[in-house]
Amino acid sequence: MQPSRLTTATRAGVMLASVALLTGMFLWLRPLQPVQGEFLVFGTRARIQLLTSSSDDADAAFQDIGRLFIHDHHTWHPWEPSEITRLNDALARGQPYRVPEDVADLIRRAQVGYAQTEGLFNSAAGRLIGAWGFHTSRYPVQTAAPTDGEVKQLLSEKPGMDDVHIAADGTVSATNPAVSIDINGLSEGYASAQVEQLLARHGIHRALIYLGGFVMAVGPADAQPWRVGVSAPAGVLGSIDLAGGESLASSGDYQRHRASSADLGHIVDTRTGWPQRASAATSVLSDDPVFADIAATALMVAGPSGFQRMADHMQMNCALLLGHDGKLYITPGMRARLHTNLPSNRVQIIPRPTQSCGPGDAAARRPVVVPTDF
Repeated sequence: MQPSRLTTATRAGVMLASVALLTGMFLWLRPLQPVQGEFLVFGTRARIQLLTSSSDDADAAFQDIGRLFIHDHHTWHPWEPSEITRLNDALARGQPYRVPEDVADLIRRAQVGYAQTEGLFNSAAGRLIGAWGFHTSRYPVQTAAPTDGEVKQLLSEKPGMDDVHIAADGTVSATNPAVSIDINGLSEGYASAQVEQLLARHGIHRALIYLGGFVMAVGPADAQPWRVGVSAPAGVLGSIDLAGGESLASSGDYQRHRASSADLGHIVDTRTGWPQRASAATSVLSDDPVFADIAATALMVAGPSGFQRMADHMQMNCALLLGHDGKLYITPGMRARLHTNLPSNRVQIIPRPTQSCGPGDAAARRPVVVPTDF
């Protein structure tokens, strides 16, 4: 039996297939190149560094990220006209208001954070935050502080996230008309997770996302680990190498504060009605970005005396807190990761049962909502 001969058309098809295969292999073998984009969102600067072999993919991803940030800024803003301000106006009138899917998800996450932190993270206290002048992008705050009487009145209203109810269709209502939603305390972590999901749609799985005091590593770095700085009032406390999928949330009172006092920062203790004064800076490392963002804020309010209780209650394994006395409170897991020259006599280890930097036995991380119409 004679072997069959390839026709001219068959030979052409084989050649085209071979060219396509070689082209695909060439593209796959192209080295990853760093590409960086910068954006302004939530009154702060976002910087995103990608590792990709395709500049076209990077450009398309950055265009989508820019549109997403515009959406988030105009939808979540706590004092400029937004879905949040329209919701708060309705709640103050005792009326329900239907919000978009991403806003409903943010509020649900804020409710989880309220429970996780025993109320220290309270996104329902927007009126109190605004009364201290922290609904602004201009720092230090120059406006007059609220009077003791005004603070006592706001405290007496006791708004909490357990006063908030969300129907299946996204309609939000509140049993307390003093509820005023402010989701700034988790917006950076949530938006970073949105960016991660957008990058995956564009086939990009290696990136470093900086958003205000938040940084998130997507996938492994190229030759060196993702090394990021840990901020402190005097500059940089040290550095941490992030693995892919880890987030570092940092908070402090040294950048956003009132002009009258550098330690009257923008994080208000809703138990006292005053800006917290126990903590200078906090950082939390976790594989759950929203958890990390909420935990860093809660630790600022808890202060050194409440660190152990908050770490236990939130199953927070990798965290640090810098007090105004210059003393560093840190869990064993975070101490193992932090590169610092701080003398050992200024470090206090806060015991934890594990050095894992995930959120312990907390609920598994779930995807965030990326709007389809941004």
